[in-house]
Parts: sequence; C-alpha cells; structure tokens
Amino acid sequence: MSWRRWLLVGVLALGLLSALAVFGRALRHSEAYFHYPRHQAVRPADFDEAQDVSLRTEDGLTLRGWYVPSRNGAAVVLAHGLSQTRADLLPEAQILRAAGYGVLLFDLRAHGESEGAFSTWGDLERRDVRAALAFVRAQPDVDSERVGALGFSIGSAAVAEVAATDPGVRAVVLLSPFNTLWLAAAYDFRRFGAVSQAGALVPFWRRGIALDEVRTIDAVERIRPRPLFIVMGTEESGQPLADELFAKVREYAQTWRIQGAGHGNFSVTEPEAYPRRLRDFLDAALLPRGSAASEAR
Repeated sequence: MSWRRWLLVGVLALGLLSALAVFGRALRHSEAYFHYPRHQAVRPADFDEAQDVSLRTEDGLTLRGWYVPSRNGAAVVLAHGLSQTRADLLPEAQILRAAGYGVLLFDLRAHGESEGAFSTWGDLERRDVRAALAFVRAQPDVDSERVGALGFSIGSAAVAEVAATDPGVRAVVLLSPFNTLWLAAAYDFRRFGAVSQAGALVPFWRRGIALDEVRTIDAVERIRPRPLFIVMGTEESGQPLADELFAKVREYAQTWRIQGAGHGNFSVTEPEAYPRRLRDFLDAALLPRGSAASEAR
C-alpha cells in the first residue's frame, strides 16, 4: 500500500474516532439530564392552608401535590420544570393565592414525591397535566368553566399540548417554553452538527420519548383564540428560537421577554411588574366582568 493510501486510511480512522468521541460525549451529557437528584418539596409556613392531595394519572401513577381552595371561583394548575418540585412555582402560587385563585401545585412524574421512573420532558407529562385539571374541575369551590394552566419549561410543553386539545383550559401561561421537544433535546449540542445532536437524542430514543409529538410552536395555534401569555428571559439560551415563537403568536397572544432574566425566577428579576402582569392576564381571562372578584382587582 502506497504512503498516500496509508495517509488516507489514517485520516479516515482519525475522523471516525473523533466522530465517535463527539457522539459519546454528547450522549453522556444528555443522559445526565435523566439522573437529577429528587428533592422533596418543603411547604413554607405561610402556605399552611394548602391541602395535601394525590392525583392518579391515566397510566396509573400517583402524583403528590398541594391545593389551595379558590375564593373567586377560578383556579389555576401549575406544572414545574425539569429536576424541580412543586415548590419551585411557589412564587407564582403565592401571587395567585393572594388574588383569590384556587391553586394546584403538584410534582410531575419522577419528581419530588410523585411516582415515575424518569421524566419525559413534556411527553407523558401530558397525562400528569390532564390528571391535575380533572382534580381541579371536580372541586366544589371551582367553576369548571374558569380553569387555567401555567407551566414552566418542560411543564410548559405539557401544558401547551394539553390546552391545544382541551378547550376547557380557558387561559394558558407558558414560562420559558421550548419550540419543540426535539430542539430542546438537541439545540445545545448543535456545535458539531448531526453527530453531536444524534448522540444527545439517544437517551430520549431509548426511553421511547415521543420527540416529534411535543411541539409547542404548533400547539399555540390550536390554543387560539383563548388567552395565551408567554414569558421568557433575555438571558435564556435559544433566543433565535424565542424570536420565532414570539413572531408566530404576535397577533393573538401576550408576550414578554424580561430583560436580564435567565431561565425562570421572573419574580426576582421583576418583583413588581411580574406579579401585576400575571394577575392582570388571568383576571381578564378567568374572572367575569362586573363580578365582585374582578371589581376588587
């Protein structure tokens, strides 16, 4: 074999080894997303009126949560993000509770005190959101025609998908949503193209997660004309994707990109404007005009 052929073989072998290394590194990093520590939610002392509740999903899992009864006849289901618990949405829950809303905080599958082997980033969590909505609608303090849903990150993906097929969700708040589950899994691994992105997707494929079914950017079209509010931070990754989502909903949804905010914790970045805008949005969507509750606002 001539030296040219040896050189070609060497270059090809080096390229293959490099590709395998990139693939394997992406796979390991992506796999780590499924091995987060499971913390137990701690209920703060000023949330003592919240009731401990259990939800049962259609695939037989038990989810744990807290429910604060409604004082105005309306209620909101809140779904948290990856590696979090119900307690991570306590700032939003406190805002809504103070305004008289019933609030259901619950641990998504494979989080906190809920059952489940692993998160599916919004795929099977659709079942969790449906169980939460069924629970709230069955409460005697709630008008089932005045129920909304709020989700953060993977919770927003599940909320958007459920609301797209359930017209009874009368108002939708999406905090830090991703456009599609495929992009959420692969976007941060795009540096080396298809090789690194394929490696990042392997942990999802082997768990049977429906990457092609969870598409917030399509679900928002099926939510309209119901009220929709999307909030993101300017410091979150994927700003070009946020541009695309915001442009799509510009004509029919409220949007807010909070300057200086990262992935969540919006009440810290905007301690006055964020509670006010969240309340105003839900009041307009869920409280009938002329009611005592809306007049009090």
